Amino acid sequence: MSSTLKTKGENITNAVQVLQETYKNLDLLFAELDRVGKEEGFVSLTPRFLRWKSDAYPEGWLTTNFIKLYQKETDSPLPQLDEVREGTLYGIEVELQPEIGYPIISLNEYSYDFTYWNRLPSISDHWLYHNPFYLENEFNIKEENGKWTSTPLDKYKKRYWGLLSATGQEFPLAEISSPEDIRIKLFGKI
Repeated sequence: MSSTLKTKGENITNAVQVLQETYKNLDLLFAELDRVGKEEGFVSLTPRFLRWKSDAYPEGWLTTNFIKLYQKETDSPLPQLDEVREGTLYGIEVELQPEIGYPIISLNEYSYDFTYWNRLPSISDHWLYHNPFYLENEFNIKEENGKWTSTPLDKYKKRYWGLLSATGQEFPLAEISSPEDIRIKLFGKI
């Protein structure tokens, strides 16, 4: 084998190892989000993170976006779904490959008309919580001073389970490096 082929092969192996370490670190982050969130009075609506995967699109082979959903423990359960509470839904979204060039974490809030809900979100329902900030043909999206707001166009309200509005704010993922950062910079801003 030529040294050039060996070097190219090692580069791929090293890249995969870095990605595996990144995923391990994200797993630790999600566990810590759940632990600190519980201490701060939040319950995870989804035991695992939501994510987009696709066999049809190569960019979907690699998971780069993850969303964890939370609600306040003190909010009243819905009559039709005991696991869901009546108040605001909070999403903590990690994007490893944003357009800006460095990984970001977003703190999102979603307001719903829960009469549209008939089940809990599943892992593949990622699009319900990601799309409001990206699909301009389905949402009125505005950004002001680093804060994003989104409202669905009327014809998409049912498709997005009665979403009334979404707001989000993003910052560098590297700013979250301790349980105290999670407490103050994430759950403390809700």
